[in-house]
Amino acid sequence: MIVSEVMTTRLVTVMADDTLSHAANLLRQYQFHHLPVIRSGQGYYGMIDTTRGQRPVFEGLLTSEDIDVAAAVGTSSSEILHRPWQERRVVEVMHLANIRVTPTTSVAAAAQILVERGLNCLPVVEYETPVHGEEIAATNALVQAEAVSPEAQALLVGLLTRSDLLMALARSLGAFEPGMQLSIPLPMGDLAPLATALQLAAELHIQVRSVMAAPLEGPVPLVATVRLGTIHPAPLLVRLQEANVQYSFTEDV
Repeated sequence: MIVSEVMTTRLVTVMADDTLSHAANLLRQYQFHHLPVIRSGQGYYGMIDTTRGQRPVFEGLLTSEDIDVAAAVGTSSSEILHRPWQERRVVEVMHLANIRVTPTTSVAAAAQILVERGLNCLPVVEYETPVHGEEIAATNALVQAEAVSPEAQALLVGLLTRSDLLMALARSLGAFEPGMQLSIPLPMGDLAPLATALQLAAELHIQVRSVMAAPLEGPVPLVATVRLGTIHPAPLLVRLQEANVQYSFTEDV
């Protein structure tokens, strides 16, 4: 699974010369915590959909925390005493969001970056001109702005948030489809019980919505989770017992 399959592509954006008041209103209106900042004068404004070819030049990110800090320290500078924080420009408080990913970055790598860097979102960009060491950047799943040639322009194609990753996980586990979840122990990482269960489900024409066998700790998976597209699992459970396959199951509430 890659970032382009789970990222958000309908984005509410601000321009670098917009006021903080305008940005704060957008954050309140849409209940967001991040606003991508795009270059002014490109004909884009407000809501964009990158799947329709709307790919403005990416300038940085503005977060609700950035605005809170600007409001809190607004009175600490004599220069700002005569200029309310609401009148300051986005470009004055935004951050460049140097840590970025591309649409072909794997979701696993992007999740690792979010956790290890303590981030809540990642800009997803493409570059108009080749990136120095493009193959290396793709391998490392991470494109840092400092590694990009000065003439390369980052085009905004999406935003990947922690919520996007959680929704992708829920979909991959079949959370939005009726059915049941079957847990199959894998002694010492042996996948034979899982293979047997899948073969029996196929013979009984029971739809398998998803399969997950990933180690939560240690080098090998010890449990496989199979999401079945049925609420009548009795025939399969009988066959599993006959085949001496251990299992437990959970029905949808």
